[in-house]
Amino acid sequence: MRMDRLHTVPLPDRTALEQGLWHWLKAQPGPVWMTQPGQDPNRHRVVITLLHGNEPSGSHGVWHWLTRGEIPAVTCHFCLINLQAALAEPGFAHRHLPGQPDLNRCFGTPAASESEHPAWQLTHALWQRISALQPEAVVDLHNTSGSGPSFAVATVNDERHRALASLFTERMLLTEVMLGALMERTNTRFPIVTIECGGAVDPQAITVASEGITRFCLAEAIDRVTEGDWRLEVLERPLRVQLSPGCAVDYAERPSDWADLTLPPDIERLNFGWLGADEPLGWLGSLGLKAITVNDGHGQLDPGSLFYQDGDRLCLAQGCKLFMITTHPQIAVSDCLFYAVRAEE
Repeated sequence: MRMDRLHTVPLPDRTALEQGLWHWLKAQPGPVWMTQPGQDPNRHRVVITLLHGNEPSGSHGVWHWLTRGEIPAVTCHFCLINLQAALAEPGFAHRHLPGQPDLNRCFGTPAASESEHPAWQLTHALWQRISALQPEAVVDLHNTSGSGPSFAVATVNDERHRALASLFTERMLLTEVMLGALMERTNTRFPIVTIECGGAVDPQAITVASEGITRFCLAEAIDRVTEGDWRLEVLERPLRVQLSPGCAVDYAERPSDWADLTLPPDIERLNFGWLGADEPLGWLGSLGLKAITVNDGHGQLDPGSLFYQDGDRLCLAQGCKLFMITTHPQIAVSDCLFYAVRAEE
């Protein structure tokens, strides 16, 4: 399976779809791009998924949409990217393969040493194709690394981004933290929104993806879509909370004797709930707050602006809403522990 180019493939026929999602994915030659003509063939929308191989809900959503056999309102394009990681045993288990970069960190400007890497060439080819279409909108479907409700992420808070997000979810996070993700390419010509459908093992995540893609494909005009049965909540200025370089995390019911930070194994229960000041989150090791870094998208902040240490306990210094909490140590070390939005004072 070649991962250095984007393969244009025809839409699957009903026989291929009836054999199931996994069988259909295994039949692909690599990263694939499919086009479904719409009732208005001159307008375009794009659905991207599987930038991360362990986030399957978007591919389920695309498969469900195609099995419906409906004609979209406009021409819709579907792109499934990191099939190599998704199909690696035991299936939907690898964010990216060992030694390979995170594809959703490859949409920025590559360093000279990175520009010839197949991953960067692939994301460049994808962006060139999207740009050439000048679509009405782009959605990039993901799963969170921990269990929790769905939400959208955008870098612009305007009517088009809010309307696009509201097709999928009732929450939109407005971020200034730039990581090299696809959604950071949004511009005045067309909106791009990341949809976090919920945890990969959350049953409702597939429903979020499937129903959202259906609304996305059938809507006559996305910039005029009214919010559904919910009022979109917009959360601003998230803080990215990470382990300091070289530090270790453990997930246990009591302080670990080797980790710099110990979090309870059920900490995912705090996803998207408002927490008050003084809420205990876990336990710190000998480094104390030095084991944690906090970034607001413009630079590093003093961890003491968000947390304080009470004995060995890690506590919130002010009311916050936490999200994207993970209990996967590898993701916690390589990506982040969680994000936090501070309560308005």
